[in-house]
Amino acid sequence: MQTFIRKTIFLTVATILRWPLLVLIYLMGKTGVFKTVFLVYATNKNELLNVYPNIFFLRKYLSGKPTPVGLIMKGWLPIGLYLGIPDLPGQLALKRNRYLAENIVEQMHWFRRLAGAKTIGLAGQLGPIFSGRHNLPMEAPIFTSTFGNVFSIHEAINWVARQRNSFLHRQKIAIVGGGELSVTLREYLCNQGYDCSMVEMKYTLRGKVLPVDVKRNRDQLHGIDFIVNLMPTGADFIDSGVADAIPREVTIVDFSRPVIPVEKLVQKVYMGNRVRRSGMRFVCALPGGWKQTELPACALPSIIAAMTAKNTENLESFCLLARRQAFSTALVDATTHIDKNEKRSFWDGLGEDTVDNGVELLSQE
Repeated sequence: MQTFIRKTIFLTVATILRWPLLVLIYLMGKTGVFKTVFLVYATNKNELLNVYPNIFFLRKYLSGKPTPVGLIMKGWLPIGLYLGIPDLPGQLALKRNRYLAENIVEQMHWFRRLAGAKTIGLAGQLGPIFSGRHNLPMEAPIFTSTFGNVFSIHEAINWVARQRNSFLHRQKIAIVGGGELSVTLREYLCNQGYDCSMVEMKYTLRGKVLPVDVKRNRDQLHGIDFIVNLMPTGADFIDSGVADAIPREVTIVDFSRPVIPVEKLVQKVYMGNRVRRSGMRFVCALPGGWKQTELPACALPSIIAAMTAKNTENLESFCLLARRQAFSTALVDATTHIDKNEKRSFWDGLGEDTVDNGVELLSQE
């Protein structure tokens, strides 16, 4: 029923109400309420069909055309607009679809001006695809996902370690998959005092996931406390056989979509791609099992830049700024692992402070 309602609302907004909605966004933008516009996408056909009706010509018509699908709320005030596209990342990465990437970026700039927003946020793989595959510039006011992803994973690891009363101990972490994100994450975690290594994986021509060096990987996985899964899907992690090489007390921080099917594992699995801030939520909630109060980590850079008027180019400064803006891991609200009365994250009460070690956001048109 929820999927049917979501599809009906989207179909109405994308067709009958598209132009009236654009006029409403323009009028609301004149009041200055919108601070950011954020673009989301589906990672596979199942997620796509949770939002978009299974009508080929409609998806073809909307391909490369961001469509408003919800609001980013702070209390009862909308501070952002989020939009969706019916294009899968694998399709956008094709060289022949460069025109789609160019059109999406151009239209996001148009929506930013229409809404009077300061920043543009790109979810997940969109930034690396646009910049790495199509050489499109990703500069302010556009913000990609990397800094938000690193912050979210670090906060998730810290939260779990605190629950186990091992926060002050030296944690040993193994990162599985992830490409460019894994390199950035490893460097950051090592700078924070963690013992962190990367488990190299390779994909076969038939799509199977295998370790590059089985013996070396088993040595890396000996005595670890955490595994961070940066593989594209949870099924990739299961197929890789990594879980079979680690003891049951190891904690898995999952960053994949779709997520790891936890019923296939004996280890505890925590989501590492969701953050929270008291009073802030996505309306409607993102499809795929998200709650309204669970903010995607990839949205964090554009939201923080819009809230603080700072483009923080240093990762450590960004993470400090995110904590001082009272963002934390959404695991704080996870009642499946802790009691509702459990003590909240230390950073939740720090309020609205900002830090000075960032550069001012570029003036907007």
